[in-house]
Amino acid sequence: MTILQYLSAFRLYGADVLLLALGVTLVTALLKKTLLKNATKKLYLFLPFLIGLLFWCVYRAFADRNFLFLTENFPQTLEGAFACGCAATLYYVVYEQFFRAKTDGAAEPLAPLLEGFVPEEKREEAARALDEGATGLEGDALRAFVSQTLAAYAEENATEAELTAAAALIAEFIERSRSDEVR
Repeated sequence: MTILQYLSAFRLYGADVLLLALGVTLVTALLKKTLLKNATKKLYLFLPFLIGLLFWCVYRAFADRNFLFLTENFPQTLEGAFACGCAATLYYVVYEQFFRAKTDGAAEPLAPLLEGFVPEEKREEAARALDEGATGLEGDALRAFVSQTLAAYAEENATEAELTAAAALIAEFIERSRSDEVR
């Protein structure tokens, strides 16, 4: 979508819809970081829309002080709920694409190498520690640093042989990625 399409979409909705959609975006982002952090990515596609529908229905029921409003004026309720869900989805897409804190990229290439040795909740932290601590180290010093760092973050059931092999692999990866950067 172009920026003009985004702006025209925001122009179509009323202030109440846009404010509710903003709240839905915040709630969705909070749920994604807390309760639903292990949920599938497909859920995040529909979550803002579904929460937007729910928020609109609750808002209209309280605003009119009549819970029968939802059924008495069903077409209006459906139209407002659909608009709120769409606006919430639009807000959430904009948030995800432009404002969400991105990883710095340092952990990106190392994190898959740590799979099976470092628990998932510590993997990004371990990759960042390896990337930052390996700066300026080469050869045996790099291998020793990677071994110590990997041992500090490793799962309890990882054997010494597995950690040694993983450390050698990771140290080699770091050295080769540095030499590729120099070229």
